[in-house]
Amino acid sequence: MKPVSDLLFTFSPETQPRVSYQRCLAKELDLEESWLRDAIFFNPELVIEPCRAAGLTEDEWYAWQREFQVETGQIDVMLLSSQGRVAIVETKLATNPEIRRRVLAQVLDYLVHLADSFDEKLPEIPKDADGQPVADVEDILESVTQGDVLVIIASDEINPRVAKLSQSLLSRHFTQQWDLALIDIALYRPLDAKDEYLVVPHLRNVVQSELRQVVRVVVEGESPRARVEVERITRDVGSTSRRQKWDEERFFRYLEESNVPQAVRELAARLRDLAHRYPETLTLSWGTGKSGSMVVKRNGGGLIEIYGSGEIRFRPEKFPRALGEKAAARYFQKLKELAPEAMGMSYPRLSPVQSEEVAPMLFELIRNILSDIGQG
Repeated sequence: MKPVSDLLFTFSPETQPRVSYQRCLAKELDLEESWLRDAIFFNPELVIEPCRAAGLTEDEWYAWQREFQVETGQIDVMLLSSQGRVAIVETKLATNPEIRRRVLAQVLDYLVHLADSFDEKLPEIPKDADGQPVADVEDILESVTQGDVLVIIASDEINPRVAKLSQSLLSRHFTQQWDLALIDIALYRPLDAKDEYLVVPHLRNVVQSELRQVVRVVVEGESPRARVEVERITRDVGSTSRRQKWDEERFFRYLEESNVPQAVRELAARLRDLAHRYPETLTLSWGTGKSGSMVVKRNGGGLIEIYGSGEIRFRPEKFPRALGEKAAARYFQKLKELAPEAMGMSYPRLSPVQSEEVAPMLFELIRNILSDIGQG
């Protein structure tokens, strides 16, 4: 993946585009690595949104720990997803010589020792707006034990050597489920001193796990009557994995077999059918969590997320991409009327009980909004 442009342009409907921002390094702004670490801790979407766009996650993510101590050092930032998946984020400025090569060994070292640190003491789990833990302890411990971790290296400028090494050395040698993302946190200074600086996160490289079966072969005797014994070393990556790839058939089978309210199951089915009617613009994506999720998207922007637990969630920041500014504003306002308390949260979510109450109205709302913009 190519670096982001060194120049950014602005324009208005009445004027031609003009260069307004120029890329710079953190050092030029007298920023330390602690600034980058804190920026990600207080704004996890700086690194999560590029990962989400690459298909590495569909979950909500929460800041968890800064400078978390493991046996071999400190993890700069730890994030936690709503499905119990952990992300470890290592921050390095472009001027730090470790960004060239050593950083890969560093994050792998942290990954190896993370489970041991959790065995000693699990950090307090962050709480949502309702005061409830954002994830279950069992899910967290299971994901870490299985190596199901999102590893992120973030820098104001990722060194090209790191991107090449990560792909050539790591992509074909996985025996666990962790994924690696290299993210540029590109900084831009304004050419007009009156403007604010810009931060543009950009995915430079991603290495996804390609799990293989590892075995030990023991040959006793000589050909052609030798006895061959094959012992499996790695676990079966089939049904025992908590982060399996969900699809339509599996998700709806799970809904039918679980205690999800009937109204939520019907909402999911009706939205699925609606997406099938408009495959050019309406798409469905499926989560990777323990109970899976269905995300209804239009033009790549999410409209609604239905989880196998019966929860319904929304990402209002995605509405304009899906619907355009005006329709997105109407959609958000109607959602606030249906569920004012939930839509006041940073990450709006409805409990299974709340979802059951509003599910029929949600479908009508989505259908009407789509109809207003000439679809549905």
